Amino acid sequence: MKRKRGQILVLVLLVVVVALAVGLSVASRNITNLRTSVQTEQSQRAFSAAEGGIENVLSRLSTVPVGTNISVPVGDITATVNVAANNTYKATIEEGTVGQVDLTCVSPCTPGTQIRIEWGKKGDVLEDPNPASIEVTQVYGTSPNYNQVRSAFSAGVSGRDETGFTAGSCTGSGAFLCQATITRQAGALFLRIRPFWTKATVQVTSVDGTLPVQTYDVTSTATTPLGVTRKVQITRTALPALPAVFDYVLFSEQGIEK
Repeated sequence: MKRKRGQILVLVLLVVVVALAVGLSVASRNITNLRTSVQTEQSQRAFSAAEGGIENVLSRLSTVPVGTNISVPVGDITATVNVAANNTYKATIEEGTVGQVDLTCVSPCTPGTQIRIEWGKKGDVLEDPNPASIEVTQVYGTSPNYNQVRSAFSAGVSGRDETGFTAGSCTGSGAFLCQATITRQAGALFLRIRPFWTKATVQVTSVDGTLPVQTYDVTSTATTPLGVTRKVQITRTALPALPAVFDYVLFSEQGIEK
């Protein structure tokens, strides 16, 4: 009888242990699921707040001080937004499209007289060793008298029909394969850069001065009360670019007769 009671006690203890193990496993899984759910919800809140900070600053970008942190309340979370300005134009311009560089220099910008254009990214399979040739259009003047100066620079790749193109300096120095220098016209407004044959990674700087702000890097960081942090960063051009078809628009002071 004592042996049977001992066996029953062992079975009861075994059942209790198994039940505890199952209960702890279920509880642990529920806690993990709850933690994941909370982290996901907190992450989404932080991300939404960071996006809200970006949208707030973009709507008034021209009035926001550069290089300082701005606090933007978004619901019960405050996003910290920083705006950095870049005076160097750098972009990848696809074939068939046009890149636009702002030249409207206002103090503290110093215009200078020479503009350097570099293109053809080293190591890019579409640009190296056969970079694009480019056409550069500089628009200048004041209303209603606007003018333009066009230049075309060849990358010197054999087999291309480039009559009228000027040879660019394609010595492969620095990070770019080619470069050319143009004179900045008085009253310069903007440059239009169009690549031929392939895309072009382009960098534009002033040789003896500075360019106006070309792009803004806007970074927004938000942290939830539980300590989850998310960051959003975008780059916005300072000057909206006109579409490529702009270069082929027909202007006439008189009515056009077909």
